[in-house]
Amino acid sequence: MAHRTVGMVDLDERDYTVLRVMASGRANPYLIREETDLDKGEVNTVLVRLGRAGYVQQITRGLYEITEKGQSLLEEE
Repeated sequence: MAHRTVGMVDLDERDYTVLRVMASGRANPYLIREETDLDKGEVNTVLVRLGRAGYVQQITRGLYEITEKGQSLLEEE
């Protein structure tokens, strides 16, 4: 799996996979698991990492959306 350091965050393909799913709109961890081959633990880890980096934000318990910063990251890809 390729890693790319963006700012102070080391992103890997799992991060980009989750961001691509979220680019279509808000998502919960279950939807992300259904759209990817990631397991529950991986999805949770990725969401926490992306949230701390400002690429996604939690709207309410179990519901996330991509931020403008996250959209910009996908456009650079």
